[in-house]
Amino acid sequence: MIKNVISVIDGEAGSCGKAKVVGEIATDKTINLGAAVTNCMPNAGHTYVDENGNVYLFRNIPVSCVNPNTELFIGPGSAIDMETFIEEYERLEPLLNGRKIYVHEMVPLIEKRHKIYERKHIKSGSTFKGCGAVSVEKIMRDKNLKFFKTYKNAVVCSNKEWLEKLHAHINNQNERVLLEGSQGCSLSINFSGNYPHVTSRNVSASQLLADSGISPFRVGEIIMVIRAFPIRISNVTNDGRYINTGQYGSGRELTWSEVNLGALNGVYPYRGNCPIEAYYELAYHAKPIFEQNMEYILYMYKSLPKDYKMQLCGGKILKSLTPDRVNLENATEIERLYWKSLNVREYTSFVIAHINNNGRVFDGTNYNIRDLSELTSVTRKERKIYTNDIDKLKCNVIANEPTGIYLNFAQYLDIHLENKVGEYSDLVNYPEINMDNLNRFIEWIESECGVPIVALGTGARNGQRIRRRESVIG
Repeated sequence: MIKNVISVIDGEAGSCGKAKVVGEIATDKTINLGAAVTNCMPNAGHTYVDENGNVYLFRNIPVSCVNPNTELFIGPGSAIDMETFIEEYERLEPLLNGRKIYVHEMVPLIEKRHKIYERKHIKSGSTFKGCGAVSVEKIMRDKNLKFFKTYKNAVVCSNKEWLEKLHAHINNQNERVLLEGSQGCSLSINFSGNYPHVTSRNVSASQLLADSGISPFRVGEIIMVIRAFPIRISNVTNDGRYINTGQYGSGRELTWSEVNLGALNGVYPYRGNCPIEAYYELAYHAKPIFEQNMEYILYMYKSLPKDYKMQLCGGKILKSLTPDRVNLENATEIERLYWKSLNVREYTSFVIAHINNNGRVFDGTNYNIRDLSELTSVTRKERKIYTNDIDKLKCNVIANEPTGIYLNFAQYLDIHLENKVGEYSDLVNYPEINMDNLNRFIEWIESECGVPIVALGTGARNGQRIRRRESVIG
């Protein structure tokens, strides 16, 4: 039996860079990618950046359309919002170049009523794109449910026709077929352990196969994509509400300032680990500094947009700040968000620099900050970020048995990894990289999960990666 199916799944809570990995497989000239399948819904966005820095956002259409020779399939596990789909199709038409997209006849349409229903009933965090509500109607065989018809070269196929076209590629031993996963295993409705802070469906390699009408016996490789630090979506909604979207298991929620400082120093930012230890344990030294400079800190806080204030204060908007309400943790976040609101992503930290200059905290620390914070692809709100919950990752590995792990956002572990390419052994040529800490982190993941890390993503662009083990990732 031919085992030529490659499955790419997200091993955490989404936004691990699956589109980057899919794009690297699709554009690999040593791989004859005959077909690609998605079962995506518009609540998730997948961002691909080519070698020239051109950015493409995908919602329903397979990312693999970056390969002009790959046939494209949208499976019955999808749901389509026509307004969103038309915008996506028109924007990607130069990549599609007249190709047909084969859409299964059981792909339902999301309408306004589905979004209204979700806003009324979901209180555990959601993008409110109508995906859960349309799934409910499909399960209940609601007579009001409509299905996708056709749009330009996105054509509806009967079940028989769709399966025959797809399996013509699966039965070709000279081709590979790629299943493009959506969202993350730690959002899965049944196996994430995060209920009710989950998505509306199961997220796994086996679910991808089931939604695509493919037998598990056809799988050749499963690539699980993870991040150096898992994320969750913002607690602040686009309409100005504050809804708790859940934590990441036992992972500790970090501030982006911690991530920024840890990356600058090549240190994993857990408390008790220098320089983060000094960052918190010696924070009391900062109080006189704040008392002397409260006017400046208060000015920055007052200048923040409303949603930044809600994000900072757990949904509240404080009208005033006093030294007892300010410590190093929230002072650096106020400063970061102030500069971010001005579209400044590189700045000298007044807070850290001032304390250093007074000999209070970790002398010699780099305080020229580069803000690595991210926005979600769909809601455009700042993501929450966490340390890894290794037990949660191990559960996702058990349920999916990946053949390899692709570690994205490796530059968050050490900023000097950014945009590096080549082999892992080449990194010894960069003395600025803290290899001891990097090796320790990788060995921790591999030893706990029993799966090799095959590559490290070091930047957003196609090909910005360090290869570590032999796999489909060339």
